[in-house]
Amino acid sequence: MPVPDSEQAVVTQEKVYDYLLNTEHPDGGCKAMWFASLGYERENWRMLADDLLKIARTCKEFTTETSPFGVKYKCRGEVGRSGHRPGRVMVVWIVEPDEPPRLVTAYPDDAE
Repeated sequence: MPVPDSEQAVVTQEKVYDYLLNTEHPDGGCKAMWFASLGYERENWRMLADDLLKIARTCKEFTTETSPFGVKYKCRGEVGRSGHRPGRVMVVWIVEPDEPPRLVTAYPDDAE
């Protein structure tokens, strides 16, 4: 079951380019190195954004968590570019009242 309203999901350049693919980011640096090992680069940040959107739209199941800001949806999937190893990833989306799903974060799945 895909994340509800995933066809309208939003992934911002700041979230991917400045956070998930930024090796200098204090919280995202390790994630950036992991995503780089899968073939993702900042210059082509949209490739990762598109792959994360695909997970929201095709995941078979997700978990939910209610927060003060909305409902968080966590779904697992696999990402990786041609010529690189694939990696299992956990992708977190939030749905705030009257808003489409928005990417919160993505990180290596512990089950990998």
